[in-house]
Amino acid sequence: MNKPVKNLIQGARRVRTAGMLSAGEERALIDAWQAHGDRHARDRLIHAFAPLSGSIVKRFKRGGGEVDPDLLQQAQIGLMKAVDRFDPDRGFRFSTYAVWWVRAEVQDYLRANISVVRRPNSAQSRAAAVQIAALDAEMETNPDMNRADADKRLADVLGVDLQKAEDLRDQVTGSDSSLNVPVRGEDGVDRLALLIDPNSLEESAALLSLKMAGLRRVLVDVLSTLPDRERDIVVATQVSDPPATLEGLGARYGISGERVRQLRERGFQRLREALRQSNLGFDSFF
Repeated sequence: MNKPVKNLIQGARRVRTAGMLSAGEERALIDAWQAHGDRHARDRLIHAFAPLSGSIVKRFKRGGGEVDPDLLQQAQIGLMKAVDRFDPDRGFRFSTYAVWWVRAEVQDYLRANISVVRRPNSAQSRAAAVQIAALDAEMETNPDMNRADADKRLADVLGVDLQKAEDLRDQVTGSDSSLNVPVRGEDGVDRLALLIDPNSLEESAALLSLKMAGLRRVLVDVLSTLPDRERDIVVATQVSDPPATLEGLGARYGISGERVRQLRERGFQRLREALRQSNLGFDSFF
């Protein structure tokens, strides 16, 4: 079973050869395996229908080149499952039943190996994968059909809205991208460095910068509501570097240092009230 099967497909139709089985031979081999555990009978069935599994694999092969041997082996596993489960008393030929199992195994293998990241494996995502493959194949042959048309039809078939259909397409067909790729050019920071750990107690530099920028805007707006002299005194004593002294400000305005202190405290009181209305306090800025 691990040896490659050569010349799987010679044409669009299989030419009957001595190795092909009649209905009676199929039933005898199925009975020999299922009832008596005859491995030779099972292997003969699998060998006889290897061209069938190969033709199914070829339908899933994109571009030129040889058939993926791993994909071919997966198709053979589908044949083995079909041999175990086939019921000849239902009146169907084995090939009709085996096609379903081979196709299912190939599709599951492709879906599981499309990415190094484990993709969703719900019934909806499996149905989406089948529909997307069919729609993409149709787009290649129909010049009047575009991606938007395909997504709309996907949404209609799955019974979901357009946004959900687009999300399912991204989940099923999205390509992998390394987190170590620089965001901007070769010297840029890696994407990994920009990820925020939800369990971390420390805020990221980018998030902290945005937060402080927002707080500064609030502070500027609140300061603009103060009377001119109170605003100037608060800024001169709390923001300027080096801070102004009460005596120096008193000399500038022609008032005592104590009066400057009173104006500063009154400005603080106005600021506290304005910040309280915004659900903020002075400690938010430190």
